[in-house]
Amino acid sequence: MVLLSADVHSQAPAPRESSDHILINEVLPSNRVGSTDSTGRSPDWIELFNPTNRIADLQGWRIAMAGRQHVFVQALVVPAMGHVLLWCDGRTERGSEHVSFKLPHEGGAVLLIEPDGATIADVFSYHALPANVSIGRSPDGARAWSYFTAPTPGAANASYLAVRARCEQPTASIPTGHYEGSQRIALSTSTGCRIRYTLDGGDPASAVALDYLAPVSIDASTALRAVAVADDRMHSEPLVGTYIIGSAHGESLALTVAPADLWSDSTGINTVGHFNNNTRSGSAWERDGLFALFGGSPVAARVSIHGSGSRGLRKRSFKLRAREEAPFTFADGTRSDELILRADASPHAWLRNATMEALVRAHALEVDVQPSRSASLYLNAAYWGVYRWMPSKDATWLKQRAGAEAVDVLEGPAAVPVRGSDAHYRRALALLERGAPIDSIDALIDTRSLIDLACIDLWTGRADHELNMRCYRPRQPGGRWRWVLFDMDLWSTPEENAVERMCSAVALETPFVPQLLAHDTLRARLLARITALQATAFGRAGTVADSLFRAHREELMADYKRWELELGSPHPDSTLAQLKHFAEQRPAQLFAHLARRTGIGTRTVIIEVPPRDQALVLLEGMPLAPGRQSVQGFTGIAVRLEVRAAEGHEFAGWKGLDLGANTGNVDFSKIRSIRPLLRALVP
Repeated sequence: MVLLSADVHSQAPAPRESSDHILINEVLPSNRVGSTDSTGRSPDWIELFNPTNRIADLQGWRIAMAGRQHVFVQALVVPAMGHVLLWCDGRTERGSEHVSFKLPHEGGAVLLIEPDGATIADVFSYHALPANVSIGRSPDGARAWSYFTAPTPGAANASYLAVRARCEQPTASIPTGHYEGSQRIALSTSTGCRIRYTLDGGDPASAVALDYLAPVSIDASTALRAVAVADDRMHSEPLVGTYIIGSAHGESLALTVAPADLWSDSTGINTVGHFNNNTRSGSAWERDGLFALFGGSPVAARVSIHGSGSRGLRKRSFKLRAREEAPFTFADGTRSDELILRADASPHAWLRNATMEALVRAHALEVDVQPSRSASLYLNAAYWGVYRWMPSKDATWLKQRAGAEAVDVLEGPAAVPVRGSDAHYRRALALLERGAPIDSIDALIDTRSLIDLACIDLWTGRADHELNMRCYRPRQPGGRWRWVLFDMDLWSTPEENAVERMCSAVALETPFVPQLLAHDTLRARLLARITALQATAFGRAGTVADSLFRAHREELMADYKRWELELGSPHPDSTLAQLKHFAEQRPAQLFAHLARRTGIGTRTVIIEVPPRDQALVLLEGMPLAPGRQSVQGFTGIAVRLEVRAAEGHEFAGWKGLDLGANTGNVDFSKIRSIRPLLRALVP
């Protein structure tokens, strides 16, 4: 054990003079590979100490931090002159020693509150600390606090091997980034400290690190990590820099992980061959890493392989779990401490996912999609291809989407709860399955969301729709189930009859196509919605795909060249051509399949849409593009049509449609061609 005896009294108000009550004795806010709980996990922890000669019980006491408060509702004994360890993991179901919040890595104040709910027995503030460094009383129960580089969870704090202070983080003479030719990097730190470094992403505090003696010359892409050390000080925060020699491929991300943690046969998480470490999951298969947008500050995170079937591919997805409180900010304003780096490694995956997500956002479809952004990933400075970075589709993201304090979240074909309960969902499903009145179903399910998911799955013919299921509801009165759209890579051929495939399922499975088509009201809603979607969002799929492809072609080509031999991926031009062909051929096939299944005929109607400076024409609330639109619909299924005159114009009626108002329900079986009539207003 190494203890830092620096004066830290300024970190917090001093505890009370008396020692007749329980005290906060030691805090470890960044437990990486140290002590483990009964499940084998390594949560951060708080140690309490009982300085008296009698047993103490924590029942009724509280511990609080950052506005969160945990009440010990069950007995938890602290022995006389003994300790109790509190695991800060938010998993209270694991036992009375687990508290309902996590410790912020960046620091904060911990309060111990007596059973009256008002008296503060002890308080202590800490700042950001390196991994596996704790701060605590020296010795147990004393007023003086010190740092421990060898923490003592549940045991006495020793007070020897004192260390004065901490070395300053090294600085580099040139910033991380892209460079055309070789570079020379000078490092510096505070007087009295020396620098150790690695050039392969390895731990600079390890025995294999190099001593810095002179500026470092690099002529190939390099992941530099450096740390300042001294015999009488704690080592510094690490300096991390990714230097790319050669051309860049668009926006860049850098992920740095010690090589042994990636490739070692026994411990590496991204191995190849018969070791199969890439298939393993759980906290034992997380490794320390540092992630940064180029030009941004690195974020320390636990890194693991992400996904299911994609783990078998050589280009794998990563999940990052930051130690800081919500350091990742995404395009929709979501803040989270988890980040997904999605590989999109299966054939056509990137373009199909990007196209459908763009259509959902542009046309405000009623499914939720993670905000994603494409960039080139450099893993330990090696180009690793195009990745999309996004938040986890977890309760943190969904609570922010719903504006709710709590959510129930279910996933997979069996709708297994990953947060909360499935009781409300089972009641909703029972109503849907037996074809209950629509008001009863609408009260529990956001049927707009379910119908939009069904339309997307039917239009794409998504092969694994039942596997990629996630739904959620705000856990509050009136909270209804909505669906999350993800993994849109496995589309069918244009001719495939996804209607019959989904209707032939033995088990009840999302998106519940046979149940929707069997219910008179929901069937009418689905057919009207897919009519509108094909006339608007789906009808633009080819155009949107072409635009996305042109914007990212350079990055997609670089990714193709990087992984062509290992993945056997199709050429990006072929992917675009296939998607555009699908978008052209799919509508006629899908509408024929729906007509055959429902016994409802189809009909095409011409709608003459005026320029936007005259009016906006909406079909089921979705704006049609100006010009002559050929819209395919279903006979006997009413669709809502609306005209909104632009400034300087007024609605004057319809040509080809017996509808006196500017809005109303229209049956395609009774019309062939329609045009809204507008009249210019004279000032």
